[in-house]
Amino acid sequence: MFASEKAMVDKLVRDLQEKYDTQYIVRELRSGNNIADVVYATDLNRDTVIFDEYVNAYYYVTGIYNKKSVAINEIETPNATIDKKFLNFLHELEEMGYININGNYITSIKKVDAITKSFIAVEAKLFDWKAGLEQATRYKKYANEVYVALSSDYIDKVDKSLLREMNIGLMSVSQGGLRVLVKAKSKRVKDLDIQYYIADRFLKQLDVAKNNSRR
Repeated sequence: MFASEKAMVDKLVRDLQEKYDTQYIVRELRSGNNIADVVYATDLNRDTVIFDEYVNAYYYVTGIYNKKSVAINEIETPNATIDKKFLNFLHELEEMGYININGNYITSIKKVDAITKSFIAVEAKLFDWKAGLEQATRYKKYANEVYVALSSDYIDKVDKSLLREMNIGLMSVSQGGLRVLVKAKSKRVKDLDIQYYIADRFLKQLDVAKNNSRR
């Protein structure tokens, strides 16, 4: 049906845009050594990149996110370089209205919004669903829902009960249209620092794609 995996992903992206009426889609989003074929959101809560570096996301989530106030020197960073960068980041958060800094103390005004409550990652394979499943599992670190997308020609080979057990969805891609055969349940991500950082990479990549399309 599809001459290549790229051709299948092209069709998948078009169908996702139509099915969910969204333009918030990027391809090949990197997270460490892993690259998700397609990542999308059905809506966006903010359009400004805040967590440009992972260390900022980590120390914000672990040191500030759930606290009304905290002393800056209580947020332990490993070295002076990171300490200086994080302090600069704190002043940026203050300028954006998220925190107030008074001497050595930080007071939270409001929490930084996740860019979306519906962050979805898809691993696409023409036929090798087991390899797709192995890779898709890694995306649970940052995505609220995770799917394997497969050409409809090979969908009967998939162990759907295993996917349901692992809460990984299954999409069938064909020229006739996209079908969701196993719906993944949306879950809150455990490590918010990772989600915040990867989601902001998504946002940055989305902006680049939009700018390139205007040229």
